Amino acid sequence: MPKIIFNYKICDKAPECGGIANCPNHAISFDNKLKRPVWDESKCSFCLRCTMPDSCPVGAIMYAADEQQEKLILDTIASDPVTEDWLWLERYGTFPGQTQPLATILNLSNINYVLSDSGTKLVDIWHPDFVDCRLHSPLFSDLIHGKDVPIYKLNAQDFPQLASQLGVTSFPTLFVYKNGQIIFTHTGYVKKDSISDIIQKINKLI
Repeated sequence: MPKIIFNYKICDKAPECGGIANCPNHAISFDNKLKRPVWDESKCSFCLRCTMPDSCPVGAIMYAADEQQEKLILDTIASDPVTEDWLWLERYGTFPGQTQPLATILNLSNINYVLSDSGTKLVDIWHPDFVDCRLHSPLFSDLIHGKDVPIYKLNAQDFPQLASQLGVTSFPTLFVYKNGQIIFTHTGYVKKDSISDIIQKINKLI
């Protein structure tokens, strides 16, 4: 039987889930006890609107046409090393509930000061509609290898003018700033086999 499957490893688990808003039959709802969106098979017409990017830009809602596809999807989710800690750190720069984030969110009020200030900074510019921004990648704190370098994140969907101001057209893009100047750039998904090379380059520069 066909099924709708949630990948809760990458799902925001928010009541504002686009799958809830876009389902014409109310087959997806927010479960207050489980604290996440859930699917009701009895109400589903399998229109698949919930799986579209405008409903779930991170691709957490998937369709399995039969038991074979269902097993493949569940096995893929189970084998993915992504954890909820990764989700919050990479997407939002903090663990849920922490008052002091591990990364600072860039916005209109702080970007000019941050990027012109002295010292070394790691800046991640990402966009939720880009597949490469949804792939599992190393924690940015690993790239600076224990050094005291602040990490900043800019959501280009929320602040497209700032991404344009920085000359970024492809996401994700990673910058390392030193005393207001870009000294290192990496565009695209950080692949596992390139991590050590990137760490060496960044360490040399900072």
